[in-house]
Amino acid sequence: MDWNSIGTAAREAFRTAVNEWIAQAQLRGGRITGPAAEFGPGSLWSPVNLEVKLLQSLTAAKLSSEVAQALAKILASAWNDWAGGFQLRSQSAFPTFVAVPASHAPPTPAAPIPLQSSVSSGEPSLSSALLNAKLTQALRAHAVRSPGNFDLAAKQLADWVDSSFQEWKRIVMISGVVGQGPVPTFAPPYVPVGPVVMGSTIPNHTSLFAGPRFGKIVL
Repeated sequence: MDWNSIGTAAREAFRTAVNEWIAQAQLRGGRITGPAAEFGPGSLWSPVNLEVKLLQSLTAAKLSSEVAQALAKILASAWNDWAGGFQLRSQSAFPTFVAVPASHAPPTPAAPIPLQSSVSSGEPSLSSALLNAKLTQALRAHAVRSPGNFDLAAKQLADWVDSSFQEWKRIVMISGVVGQGPVPTFAPPYVPVGPVVMGSTIPNHTSLFAGPRFGKIVL
Protein backbone atom coordinates (compact mmCIF):
# COMPACT_ATOMS: atom_id res chain seq x y z
CA MET A 1 0.00 0.00 0.00
CA ASP A 2 1.40 3.41 -0.96
CA TRP A 3 1.47 6.43 1.33
CA ASN A 4 -1.38 8.17 -0.43
CA SER A 5 -3.62 5.16 0.23
CA ILE A 6 -2.39 4.96 3.83
CA GLY A 7 -3.31 8.60 4.34
CA THR A 8 -6.76 8.04 2.87
CA ALA A 9 -7.34 5.03 5.11
CA ALA A 10 -6.22 7.04 8.16
CA ARG A 11 -8.63 9.87 7.37
CA GLU A 12 -11.56 7.52 6.97
CA ALA A 13 -10.69 5.59 10.13
CA PHE A 14 -10.37 8.82 12.13
CA ARG A 15 -13.62 10.23 10.71
CA THR A 16 -15.54 7.07 11.61
CA ALA A 17 -14.04 6.64 15.09
CA VAL A 18 -14.37 10.30 16.08
CA ASN A 19 -18.00 10.48 14.97
CA GLU A 20 -18.74 7.41 17.08
CA TRP A 21 -16.96 9.09 20.02
CA ILE A 22 -18.96 12.29 19.46
CA ALA A 23 -22.28 10.42 19.25
CA GLN A 24 -21.77 8.97 22.75
CA ALA A 25 -20.06 11.96 24.39
CA GLN A 26 -21.36 13.57 27.60
CA LEU A 27 -20.50 16.47 29.87
CA ARG A 28 -20.33 15.58 33.54
CA GLY A 29 -19.48 17.36 36.76
CA GLY A 30 -20.76 20.80 35.76
CA ARG A 31 -21.33 23.51 38.36
CA ILE A 32 -24.34 25.81 38.09
CA THR A 33 -24.76 29.19 39.74
CA GLY A 34 -27.84 31.10 38.66
CA PRO A 35 -27.87 31.04 34.85
CA ALA A 36 -24.15 30.26 34.56
CA ALA A 37 -22.70 26.80 34.02
CA GLU A 38 -19.03 25.87 34.25
CA PHE A 39 -17.24 22.70 33.15
CA GLY A 40 -13.62 22.04 34.00
CA PRO A 41 -10.98 19.66 32.64
CA GLY A 42 -12.15 16.06 32.64
CA SER A 43 -15.80 16.98 32.20
CA LEU A 44 -16.01 15.93 28.53
CA TRP A 45 -15.85 12.19 28.03
CA SER A 46 -17.05 9.31 25.90
CA PRO A 47 -17.07 5.55 26.46
CA VAL A 48 -15.62 5.02 22.96
CA ASN A 49 -11.96 3.98 23.00
CA LEU A 50 -10.58 5.85 20.00
CA GLU A 51 -7.27 4.04 19.83
CA VAL A 52 -8.95 0.64 19.75
CA LYS A 53 -11.47 1.78 17.11
CA LEU A 54 -8.75 3.29 14.96
CA LEU A 55 -6.55 0.23 15.19
CA GLN A 56 -9.44 -2.03 14.20
CA SER A 57 -10.25 0.11 11.15
CA LEU A 58 -6.64 0.52 10.04
CA THR A 59 -5.96 -3.18 10.42
CA ALA A 60 -9.07 -3.97 8.39
CA ALA A 61 -7.76 -1.61 5.70
CA LYS A 62 -4.66 -3.84 5.40
CA LEU A 63 -2.10 -1.44 6.86
CA SER A 64 0.95 -3.07 8.40
CA SER A 65 0.61 -3.63 12.13
CA GLU A 66 3.45 -1.21 12.95
CA VAL A 67 2.01 1.64 10.89
CA ALA A 68 -1.55 0.96 12.07
CA GLN A 69 -0.49 0.98 15.73
CA ALA A 70 1.52 4.19 15.35
CA LEU A 71 -1.29 6.00 13.54
CA ALA A 72 -3.93 4.82 16.01
CA LYS A 73 -1.89 5.94 19.00
CA ILE A 74 -0.97 9.38 17.63
CA LEU A 75 -4.39 10.27 16.27
CA ALA A 76 -6.25 9.05 19.35
CA SER A 77 -3.85 10.87 21.68
CA ALA A 78 -4.36 14.14 19.80
CA TRP A 79 -8.16 13.96 20.16
CA ASN A 80 -7.96 12.76 23.77
CA ASP A 81 -5.64 15.67 24.63
CA TRP A 82 -8.31 18.08 23.40
CA ALA A 83 -11.13 16.30 25.22
CA GLY A 84 -9.13 15.92 28.44
CA GLY A 85 -8.33 19.63 28.61
CA PHE A 86 -11.82 20.78 27.60
CA GLN A 87 -13.24 23.70 29.60
CA LEU A 88 -16.42 25.69 29.12
CA ARG A 89 -18.18 28.52 30.89
CA SER A 90 -21.52 29.91 29.77
CA GLN A 91 -23.16 32.84 31.51
CA SER A 92 -26.57 32.07 30.03
CA ALA A 93 -26.87 28.29 29.93
CA PHE A 94 -29.86 28.20 32.31
CA PRO A 95 -31.75 31.52 32.01
CA THR A 96 -34.68 30.30 34.11
CA PHE A 97 -32.35 29.54 37.02
CA VAL A 98 -32.04 33.26 37.78
CA ALA A 99 -35.40 33.27 39.54
CA VAL A 100 -36.88 29.89 40.40
CA PRO A 101 -40.26 29.84 42.24
CA ALA A 102 -39.39 26.73 44.24
CA SER A 103 -36.86 25.39 46.71
CA HIS A 104 -35.26 23.28 44.00
CA ALA A 105 -34.98 23.76 40.26
CA PRO A 106 -36.16 20.63 38.43
CA PRO A 107 -34.12 18.95 35.66
CA THR A 108 -33.97 21.54 32.91
CA PRO A 109 -32.27 21.44 29.49
CA ALA A 110 -29.62 24.09 29.02
CA ALA A 111 -29.81 26.61 26.20
CA PRO A 112 -27.57 25.61 23.28
CA ILE A 113 -23.96 26.70 23.78
CA PRO A 114 -21.55 27.24 20.87
CA LEU A 115 -18.71 24.75 21.04
CA GLN A 116 -16.55 27.56 19.69
CA SER A 117 -16.79 29.24 23.11
CA SER A 118 -14.96 26.35 24.77
CA VAL A 119 -11.20 26.23 25.34
CA SER A 120 -8.80 23.34 25.86
CA SER A 121 -5.21 23.10 26.99
CA GLY A 122 -4.93 20.09 24.70
CA GLU A 123 -6.22 21.70 21.51
CA PRO A 124 -2.67 22.35 20.14
CA SER A 125 -2.30 18.57 19.81
CA LEU A 126 -4.79 18.74 16.91
CA SER A 127 -2.89 21.51 15.14
CA SER A 128 -1.34 20.63 11.80
CA ALA A 129 2.20 21.59 12.82
CA LEU A 130 2.34 19.54 16.02
CA LEU A 131 0.45 16.57 14.61
CA ASN A 132 2.64 16.48 11.50
CA ALA A 133 5.76 16.51 13.65
CA LYS A 134 4.50 13.57 15.73
CA LEU A 135 3.43 11.59 12.67
CA THR A 136 6.78 12.18 10.98
CA GLN A 137 8.76 11.19 14.05
CA ALA A 138 6.77 8.02 14.66
CA LEU A 139 6.54 6.84 11.05
CA ARG A 140 9.82 7.98 9.51
CA ALA A 141 11.38 4.55 10.04
CA HIS A 142 8.62 3.02 7.91
CA ALA A 143 8.78 5.62 5.13
CA VAL A 144 10.84 3.54 2.70
CA ARG A 145 8.74 0.42 3.18
CA SER A 146 5.85 1.82 1.15
CA PRO A 147 5.94 3.66 -2.21
CA GLY A 148 4.88 7.27 -2.56
CA ASN A 149 5.65 10.56 -0.86
CA PHE A 150 5.64 9.93 2.89
CA ASP A 151 6.23 13.56 3.88
CA LEU A 152 3.35 14.79 1.73
CA ALA A 153 0.99 12.12 3.04
CA ALA A 154 1.82 12.95 6.67
CA LYS A 155 1.31 16.67 6.09
CA GLN A 156 -1.96 16.16 4.24
CA LEU A 157 -3.29 13.97 7.04
CA ALA A 158 -2.28 16.50 9.70
CA ASP A 159 -3.78 19.37 7.69
CA TRP A 160 -7.03 17.44 7.27
CA VAL A 161 -7.35 16.69 10.99
CA ASP A 162 -6.67 20.32 11.92
CA SER A 163 -9.02 21.87 9.35
CA SER A 164 -11.76 19.30 10.04
CA PHE A 165 -11.61 20.02 13.76
CA GLN A 166 -11.66 23.80 13.33
CA GLU A 167 -14.60 23.62 10.94
CA TRP A 168 -16.54 21.25 13.21
CA LYS A 169 -15.84 23.31 16.34
CA ARG A 170 -16.89 26.53 14.64
CA ILE A 171 -20.34 25.21 13.65
CA VAL A 172 -21.40 22.70 16.33
CA MET A 173 -23.57 23.57 19.33
CA ILE A 174 -23.61 21.87 22.72
CA SER A 175 -27.28 21.12 23.25
CA GLY A 176 -27.58 17.97 25.36
CA VAL A 177 -26.92 19.34 28.85
CA VAL A 178 -29.45 19.07 31.68
CA GLY A 179 -29.09 20.83 35.04
CA GLN A 180 -30.85 21.11 38.37
CA GLY A 181 -30.12 22.52 41.81
CA PRO A 182 -31.23 23.98 45.13
CA VAL A 183 -32.61 27.48 45.64
CA PRO A 184 -31.52 28.25 49.23
CA THR A 185 -33.00 31.77 49.37
CA PHE A 186 -36.50 30.60 48.45
CA ALA A 187 -38.72 31.57 51.43
CA PRO A 188 -42.29 32.40 50.49
CA PRO A 189 -44.20 34.58 50.86
CA TYR A 190 -41.39 37.07 51.52
CA VAL A 191 -38.91 35.63 48.96
CA PRO A 192 -41.06 33.92 46.33
CA VAL A 193 -38.22 33.27 43.86
CA GLY A 194 -34.47 32.80 44.04
CA PRO A 195 -31.41 31.73 42.04
CA VAL A 196 -29.95 28.25 41.84
CA VAL A 197 -26.83 27.91 43.98
CA MET A 198 -24.43 24.95 43.85
CA GLY A 199 -26.45 23.32 41.10
CA SER A 200 -25.20 20.43 39.03
CA THR A 201 -25.69 18.66 35.74
CA ILE A 202 -27.26 15.24 35.53
CA PRO A 203 -26.81 12.37 33.06
CA ASN A 204 -28.65 12.88 29.81
CA HIS A 205 -28.96 10.24 27.11
CA THR A 206 -29.67 12.59 24.22
CA SER A 207 -26.90 13.69 21.86
CA LEU A 208 -24.54 16.23 23.41
CA PHE A 209 -23.48 17.87 20.14
CA ALA A 210 -25.83 19.31 17.52
CA GLY A 211 -24.44 19.99 14.08
CA PRO A 212 -22.66 18.37 11.15
CA ARG A 213 -20.57 15.24 11.38
CA PHE A 214 -16.84 15.58 11.88
CA GLY A 215 -14.52 15.30 8.89
CA LYS A 216 -14.07 17.37 5.76
CA ILE A 217 -14.76 15.54 2.52
CA VAL A 218 -11.64 15.21 0.38
CA LEU A 219 -12.37 15.09 -3.35
